[in-house]
Amino acid sequence: MGVEQHATIEPVIVPFAPCSQAFKQDPFPTLAALRAQGPLIRVRLPLLGKVWMATTYNAVNDLLRDHRRFLNNPAGAGKGATPLIMRWATRVFPALTTHMLLRDEPDHRRLRGLVERAFLRQSVDALRPRLETLADSMLDRLADQARRAPGGVDLLEHFARPFPLAVICELLGLPPEDRPRFTRWASRVSTAGSLGGFLLAIPGLNKLMKYLRAEIERQTARPRDGLLAALIQAEEAGDRLSEDELLAMIFLLLLAGHETTLHQIAGSVLALLDHPDQLRALTADWGLAESAVQELLRHVSFAQISKPRFAREALEFQGRAIGRGQMLIACLASANSDPERFEAPSRLDLRRDPNRHVAFGAGVHACLGAKLARAEIEIALERLFTRFPALQLAAPRSQIQYTKRMGSRGLVALPIQL
Repeated sequence: MGVEQHATIEPVIVPFAPCSQAFKQDPFPTLAALRAQGPLIRVRLPLLGKVWMATTYNAVNDLLRDHRRFLNNPAGAGKGATPLIMRWATRVFPALTTHMLLRDEPDHRRLRGLVERAFLRQSVDALRPRLETLADSMLDRLADQARRAPGGVDLLEHFARPFPLAVICELLGLPPEDRPRFTRWASRVSTAGSLGGFLLAIPGLNKLMKYLRAEIERQTARPRDGLLAALIQAEEAGDRLSEDELLAMIFLLLLAGHETTLHQIAGSVLALLDHPDQLRALTADWGLAESAVQELLRHVSFAQISKPRFAREALEFQGRAIGRGQMLIACLASANSDPERFEAPSRLDLRRDPNRHVAFGAGVHACLGAKLARAEIEIALERLFTRFPALQLAAPRSQIQYTKRMGSRGLVALPIQL
């Protein structure tokens, strides 16, 4: 009787304001307070309600790597109900909700295998010279914009956003004449940070999907040199990606990959300006770039939480009783600042070694494009600070604001002077 009563007691809800400006400006004290409450705590999140959240490095890794007990698709855990916006999106734009991050085994293994075959044909090292050329082209535009705006220019809008989009166009092998309009539509979709913004982006989304379906048809008949053709041709045991699965993969690359990279570039520039000693060390020795990017990924932690996971059945995890279908979230930012794993985690140390952060997740759902994203960030920082060594903020630091979007730590804008 006592055990049954104890099992039904609602755990204490730990206060957590993930959208607040105070948290995003300096998340480390809040994250430390969350870890002090335990490796798995109960929090209330906007839109999601009450969820379990893993806070420590070990708990986060365990949650992300355990694909036997935890699922990404709520239906497999007996959760028939999904948020209204997701149900609507599934009906209107099925390709948006069929990507591999929402699949479990064996579907995920099948999609991942096909996509990996395509990615293996796109060597990041071989792409580097082209990425550097694209970065230089975007910096030309940034310099031109700065000349016309002596009071300051937004680095996010005029470099951090267009550079990764140009890389995606290059990676997909889109015809050069189509890239301006593709970029225009994609920018509208990727800047939709709220339900209202998403609704306003629907016309552009419709145009983007219509274009991509036509491009898939064209490249099926006449393949170009790029990832889209490789995805179309990827085959394993007679199996290929369907058109909706192709669209889902492109949108995953566009929305997840592009947004993560652009905000990580902008956040990394701000972090370096906040730590001039580390910036001087980096610009004095660009051989430090690879280590620096890893540390900036850990320190900035743009993706603060993982996608929800669901308990396949009633179980115990990290000393807590979890009911079947209950939602769990991994706090990546908290794992990346766990002092049990990282010495002085709030300190930016570009020479930190080892640095096994979880900025790209962990387990079979770890980001497939992590190597490309690291290369883009490294190239962006090196070309930017080499060309503009006197770069500085064009507004007081206290005026630099983060978006209110839950689960991410992205800047609204980054006004700079070159």
